[in-house]
Amino acid sequence: MFLALVAALSMMMTGCSSGSFGDPYQPPVTPDPDPPTNPFIYGKVVGHVVMETGYNATGLTMSDGPGVVVQGATSTKPLAPTGGPEYRDSDILVSFRKGTSEDEIRTLVGNHGYHVKRVIEGLGVHVIGIPGGTDPVLAAEDFQSNPQVRHAQPNWVGRVTETHDASTLRVPNDSRYSSQWALDAMGLPYAWDKTTGSGSVTVAVIDTGVQVDHPDLAGNVGSGYDFYNKTSSVTDYNGHGTHIAGIIGATANNGLGIAGINWNVTIMPLKAADNSGGGYLSLSEIIEALRYAADNGADVVNMSFQIGGASSGEDLFMEEAIEYAYNKGVTMIAAAGNEGQQWLAYPARHSKVIAVSAVGPDLNRASWSNYGNNIDVAAPGDSILSTWPVNTFASASGTSMAAPQVAGVAALLIASGVRGPENIRRVLHETAMDLGEPGYDNMYGWGLVNAHAAVTGSLITKMKIFAGDDDGISVTPRSDMANPVAGGFFQTENVEKGSWYIYGWIDINNDGTVDEGDYFGRTPGKITSNDGVVTGIELRVSPNVGVGVTGISRVVKLPDEGR
Repeated sequence: MFLALVAALSMMMTGCSSGSFGDPYQPPVTPDPDPPTNPFIYGKVVGHVVMETGYNATGLTMSDGPGVVVQGATSTKPLAPTGGPEYRDSDILVSFRKGTSEDEIRTLVGNHGYHVKRVIEGLGVHVIGIPGGTDPVLAAEDFQSNPQVRHAQPNWVGRVTETHDASTLRVPNDSRYSSQWALDAMGLPYAWDKTTGSGSVTVAVIDTGVQVDHPDLAGNVGSGYDFYNKTSSVTDYNGHGTHIAGIIGATANNGLGIAGINWNVTIMPLKAADNSGGGYLSLSEIIEALRYAADNGADVVNMSFQIGGASSGEDLFMEEAIEYAYNKGVTMIAAAGNEGQQWLAYPARHSKVIAVSAVGPDLNRASWSNYGNNIDVAAPGDSILSTWPVNTFASASGTSMAAPQVAGVAALLIASGVRGPENIRRVLHETAMDLGEPGYDNMYGWGLVNAHAAVTGSLITKMKIFAGDDDGISVTPRSDMANPVAGGFFQTENVEKGSWYIYGWIDINNDGTVDEGDYFGRTPGKITSNDGVVTGIELRVSPNVGVGVTGISRVVKLPDEGR
């Protein structure tokens, strides 16, 4: 059954056009209600709308904490625990001022008893080998005092964030799909009716490597590089990178294992770890990998690692690599960190990186997820099933698992025509399911990533909100139409005297009817308008699919002309 609306009520869903990347998106200030005017002819309704994904979290709870469970094992293991090395003791990173020749550099380095191990191409960063027993911090400080040196620093160690254990629905036949609660939570079965991704979209995974011949990654992994061993073989001795790759793009609808967010995608595995399996990445390899991704066609880069802690400052060489990739149009996504504290890991806190916190199956912030006022969105990060070496699967938890959920949705957005990191950021913000405090907050950012709303261009700012009534067959509006601001706050004016429902609607296909796939909802009860301001209204709007499809089917009567 469908609700037909005349053209005056229909919205034009223009989607997101390509354009300049623009400045990083900033949260708007929560609007206050306008003061009543005098004389007051009609009422006003002020409230907040939540655009839901259609997910039912009833009875689902959070696991104990970060760790990883492989093949149903009962014990968990951390992948890169805190307390590990802060920097490599074998080398430092140095850049030199313009005009300094390679001969001068080698002489300067040799005078210290050091040697040039290699130069990171395109960045001008020299990896300088130092003798055993030399303090890298003191060595860098000594170099920094030379007028020919632009910048010197230790080769910091990054660590992967720990891990643990309707007719419009498109459900794949993968044998373990029913265990993937995260896909339902983000509305993927509805999103896949619009797009399942594209092999022309490339997502780079800077991590511990990937098992490229995993049977459930077949066809979705492209060529990559191991920056530690200088080889095209990206063997994953840890498991973290293979798990990330599966979240983004495990082969779907093949009757095997799990479904990735993208049924079709090209994963670019970039290994920045050694072969120890300890889950530690070197900064020199990270910045090389990020530059390589930008130069070799990556549309999205997933960074499920953190460099330093709460008090660590930004890193000059990493900053330059981020700026380089951003200016090339790369969308970078990073994990917030797993200390359960109010600070964001680096590089997630960089303004040109999309920062992701983690929620569990109950859609509450995971107790171990970091948070802060630069969080962009939240995503499922608890008990996430994905691919694992060797030819197996693992259940894992961590903000490491939340970040690739967003990277996967970003890849779907690109496949559906949205381009540019700030355009993608804006769509993620304005389609998220608001969680926690109304509007933007530092626990969940703009809310839970909503894949269906994102790929259909259903921005909350395009929603029509109005007061009215229905008899089960037709609806009569009794107010002006209002559009919420980002975050969901709305103000509907010229509300007639009487008792009315508040309705919300996004006409996804612009056909003037509430049909399957649209967002539609009304308040559970009526509000009473008496020529005043009614505040505190909460409205929840959901995908109009399956058993939730509205039974109203007649033309809506327009308000009087001239109101």
